[in-house]
Amino acid sequence: MKKQEDREALLLEFQEKIGYFYNNKKLLEEALTHSSYANESGLLFYNERLEFLGDSVLELIASEMLYKEFQDLDEGKLTRLRSQLVCQNSLKNWAEEVGLNKLIKLGKSLIKDGPSQSVEADTAEAILGSVFLDGGYASASRIIIDFLKKQKNNASIYAIDPKTTLQQATQSKNGSVPYYKTVERKGPDHSLKFRVQVTLNEKILAEAWGNTIKEAEFKAAEEALKNI
Repeated sequence: MKKQEDREALLLEFQEKIGYFYNNKKLLEEALTHSSYANESGLLFYNERLEFLGDSVLELIASEMLYKEFQDLDEGKLTRLRSQLVCQNSLKNWAEEVGLNKLIKLGKSLIKDGPSQSVEADTAEAILGSVFLDGGYASASRIIIDFLKKQKNNASIYAIDPKTTLQQATQSKNGSVPYYKTVERKGPDHSLKFRVQVTLNEKILAEAWGNTIKEAEFKAAEEALKNI
């Protein structure tokens, strides 16, 4: 009984963290059930079908968000950006952040080591699929957009070209473009370092040091992307 009560408390905490409370609790349990647990327990349901659905919903909503936010990026850059936003590591991190990793039902052979990164990521997609079925597109979209915005804090996402990405983001939001200014140089001639500020409408977004002006500009753009 105590174990069941603990799980119920964790399930409630999980729903509070994602900001969504299920109408059909069976969908939630299905999303949390790994095939290894289903096989050992004789269950007819497990989360792979929901994972399939969630993967498609996640890709659609991520595509819609990027299409609207980066209106001048071509198809190739949008695809690469989407891939980095919804990669396995991002999903795994989200699963752990919301406590999903503590709720996955695993078979005995997997319990000792706990869920792998891929299992956590797959379960995250199953959760998104289950929310889509339980609450519709709007509910799934709200959770996914919140997840995607958090991934934008990872500067490596913008490795394709942080300056271009920053410009597209600022133009999309307010029609303005960022301005880069070298504000300091230091060190001997053979080993100069440069400090660059990036501003938008005369407001400093970020600054960074680099071994070249270009490197400093890229680093400043990466920092600025975390703050917009």
